[in-house]
Amino acid sequence: MIGGVLFSVLICVFTFWVWKVQVKSGHKLPPLYPGMLPIIGHLHLLVGDGIGLWSTVKNVSAEATKRGGVICLFLGTNLYYFISDPDDALTSANACLQKHFTYDYAKPWLGDGLITASGETWKRHRKLLTPAFSLPVIYGFLDIFNKQSRSLVENLKQEVGKRFDHTVHLRNIALETFCLTAFGISGFEDKDFIKKYMHATEKILNIVTSRFQNFWLQSDFIFKICGLKKKHDKYVKIVSDMSDKVIQKKKAARIKSDIENEKNTDIRYKPFLDLLLEFEDKALTDKEIREEVDTAIVTGFDTTSSLLSYIMILLGTHPIVQEKIYKEIKEIFEIDRDVKKEDFRKLVYTEAVIKESLRVFTTGPVTLRHVEKDVKLKNYTMRAGSDCVILLYGTHRDPVWGKDADQFRPERWLSEDTPVNPNAFVGFSLGKRSCLGKTYAMISMKTTLVHFLRRYKITADDSNLRLRFDFLLKPVSGHEICIEERV
Repeated sequence: MIGGVLFSVLICVFTFWVWKVQVKSGHKLPPLYPGMLPIIGHLHLLVGDGIGLWSTVKNVSAEATKRGGVICLFLGTNLYYFISDPDDALTSANACLQKHFTYDYAKPWLGDGLITASGETWKRHRKLLTPAFSLPVIYGFLDIFNKQSRSLVENLKQEVGKRFDHTVHLRNIALETFCLTAFGISGFEDKDFIKKYMHATEKILNIVTSRFQNFWLQSDFIFKICGLKKKHDKYVKIVSDMSDKVIQKKKAARIKSDIENEKNTDIRYKPFLDLLLEFEDKALTDKEIREEVDTAIVTGFDTTSSLLSYIMILLGTHPIVQEKIYKEIKEIFEIDRDVKKEDFRKLVYTEAVIKESLRVFTTGPVTLRHVEKDVKLKNYTMRAGSDCVILLYGTHRDPVWGKDADQFRPERWLSEDTPVNPNAFVGFSLGKRSCLGKTYAMISMKTTLVHFLRRYKITADDSNLRLRFDFLLKPVSGHEICIEERV
């Protein structure tokens, strides 16, 4: 009896709250996603693991696209706008620069680096670091890109003729390449430590995602007593050791070199870590430098290696596309030579393949922001104090892409089928907080593909590919391809 009365009271309170939010506030809400329950709203849709979360992201994206590009969900009593419309997505990204509280769960690892920072800290760091990813700086890395791509090709000789998980090779070479270019250091003799580092980053991302999905873990007390915090802190210590090693090694190298000559170099053409250390006495503390190094490492190697992994799976699944990209490469590179900066503008179909792969497998499928003030969209106004989820995956399936939006078709980038709306492609995120390293990623991936496809032919099947979402979109347990040497 008492339980029934209590439940009735809760329902009445919840009904009043819904009326207050949806009617009294004055702003019309977009369509409500199905499955809302009293008190918890749509929270039950998030509970689970990365595989289940990816399923929810796809379902919500499909519903948003069907309902005009904007829908809403309630996570508990908190209002969330889920946006897939290209124009509204850009408006939201530029108007809402404050990151969602979920990113705070990554701060023990990344601090106030570019991914997690907001407000003036983010603006200051973004302005300071932008020169490190300019085109002249990246072109200066071409010798490294070529050398590392050749090293990858040689390492893969042992895998010819058998099925293997290529993601392991790609992650190793991407991490080493990023450290050589952005940090200007080498020295990966301790392979066990590198393996531990990669495992630790995977586990931290998994834990951060779990705290977002499973609302009880958002309590610091529960997070601690269930044992997850102890594991989390252990993994953070491993990745922090990595960044400390990188910084100390670079500092030692700078002491041995002619520091004055380095300081006379035009700041527009300095690599990432050189910029950070030169700013050490001017703008960034030791703590801020380490946080940006941590951020750069995980974003610099993980995203590019993930996308290259998907590209190879797609090329192996679509032999006609693979033959077209190989033909383009052979026409440009008649002999086995390195890639030069003049070659990139000729790699038209190669770029189409990369962009289409990133559209189909959006490695960062969502971004979460807090709405600090009312934001006017095309048909709705997002309310101050709410949150928004920009569905980058959903934007890549907007009606502007046509009825075959789910299909891998690089030719769409080379014909009138390409959407006129430039906001429809958000592979490197969008707006003021878009990916700082997108030019680095494109040039490094093109270089890798040229060397790889000149040497190997890929066979794969993406029909059994299962994915999980742990802030980045990844295969559940890697994915196997088969390669054979070209005659």
